[in-house]
Amino acid sequence: MMLDEVQSRLDALVDALDGHDADAIIAATEELATAVILFRGAGIPAGSEHRAQLLIGKTLGQLEAAAIRVNILKDWTRQRIDRNHDIRGTHRRGAAISY
Repeated sequence: MMLDEVQSRLDALVDALDGHDADAIIAATEELATAVILFRGAGIPAGSEHRAQLLIGKTLGQLEAAAIRVNILKDWTRQRIDRNHDIRGTHRRGAAISY
């Protein structure tokens, strides 16, 4: 089932986020995006609707957890940048842009 592939790719992304490995995060994000695109085009086989609902619920929970990890990494990065500015005595140029 395509949803299993989405779940697998999401697990890989969470592992990459936890590992703070930028290259792995980029690769896992691209693989997850591909899996989601393929899932959107695939149908759910008859008789597996209940399992699909459970997997979708689990996946949504993991996506929320991944978003929290991204926000934490963003905050840590901002703190490091601010500390570097403080150490160097350089002027900060305002808040970092985040999307």
